[in-house]
Amino acid sequence: MSRVALVLAAHGSHISAATAGVVWGYVDRLRRLGLADEVTAGFWKEQPAFSRVLDSVSAEEIVIVPVFTAQGYFTTEVLPAEMGLEGALTRRGAVRIHLTPTVGEHRLLDDIVDARLRAAIAQFNLQPEQSAAAIIGHGTTRNRNSRAAAKAQADRLRALGWLNEVVAVYLDDDPAIPTVYHQTRSRNIIALPYFLAPGSHVTQDVPRALGLTAGQRPESVNGRRVYYCEPVGADASIGAVILELARATGLPFKNREPAGDWAGFPTVGRRALVSALKREGSLRFGQVMLSADRVWRSGDVTATRAFKTPVELRTHLRAAPFRPLSTSDDLPGGWRVDLAAPEQAHAVLETVYPGLVADWAAQRHGNLEVEPLRAVSRRQVGLFRDIHRLPAQVIEQTIKKVCGGCVCQPIWWRGSKAASSKGSELPCRSACNLWLSSAQKLGEAVA
Repeated sequence: MSRVALVLAAHGSHISAATAGVVWGYVDRLRRLGLADEVTAGFWKEQPAFSRVLDSVSAEEIVIVPVFTAQGYFTTEVLPAEMGLEGALTRRGAVRIHLTPTVGEHRLLDDIVDARLRAAIAQFNLQPEQSAAAIIGHGTTRNRNSRAAAKAQADRLRALGWLNEVVAVYLDDDPAIPTVYHQTRSRNIIALPYFLAPGSHVTQDVPRALGLTAGQRPESVNGRRVYYCEPVGADASIGAVILELARATGLPFKNREPAGDWAGFPTVGRRALVSALKREGSLRFGQVMLSADRVWRSGDVTATRAFKTPVELRTHLRAAPFRPLSTSDDLPGGWRVDLAAPEQAHAVLETVYPGLVADWAAQRHGNLEVEPLRAVSRRQVGLFRDIHRLPAQVIEQTIKKVCGGCVCQPIWWRGSKAASSKGSELPCRSACNLWLSSAQKLGEAVA
């Protein structure tokens, strides 16, 4: 039987740990269930990137579930371009890659939306006939389909008729969020973010647009009482949605024996890593040290806290201040993981540096495919389309700023081996999103 991998594709963030953090939470739960041979996630703004995540899995059948609220710009343009997808099914030799509909399109989201609104009505003792619901989507003028899911929810609720008014408003489209005060007349407004993670949009941008100052506490704005709900993605049912979408491909995502916390990780590079560890006795990987029975942060000399699960370790590493680049050279210390077997060291490294073991192993075997900046630029569909045309001094300055604080060498730029002050031998085979964003901003500033 063919091996099966499940990959969650999500946006990620340069600002908030929660945006990708909720997706890693789904990954952890799915791994423990043992539903697939490999389970991981890929992101637009974090690591592993959309363009690289598939290189870390070895399964013959790969299912990609977009953890987005709608079929919009990212799922119809960015994701296919970055991953080289041709539609619902892409064949690469013996490998078949299945792309499912988005999480936000699934029928179970109707139940979550209804439950959120009814909970607010009950908690605050509101009268439905005096209450309006604002379904808040992201939207984007780059793709009109991005607004479809939030609009569909508003239309569905309006047809049910149990609330006085229902409108759909958008963070990055029209009608904009502040128009809710002009579109509705009800005394109460229940604002429901149709987002799948409690990231910076949900915690900062949307409340600011609503005129709220105190988070989820009810507030009076423009003479109305506003009740701000948790996003739909905070519901535990999202895991069930992901599984239903994966199973709709016809592949065998079946409940097996519980797999354990350190099982179900991507496998590319694992054999090479374990072989090197057994042969050398200890191994340094970026800012991590590995031995046959322990993994810890290089340079730690004091007593450290032992973490027993990926959840504990990831939470510690992604805690404030948030590090949008997992390979930045400020890896928090004070931790260790005691290994049940040397093979577990690979899973620990995948938690610290997601997706990087595959590139490390490919470099050791001499078959790492480096992606020059021009090639990265060619597959872009948005702001970074002509990023390779930036002046050389802008590129060099961004390499110094971003890559100089990373444990990986930007070998994608003229085979550079001087950008990182850490002298790391870990490879970076293509420019990351943080580098692209930084270069774009610097280019605009000097233009």
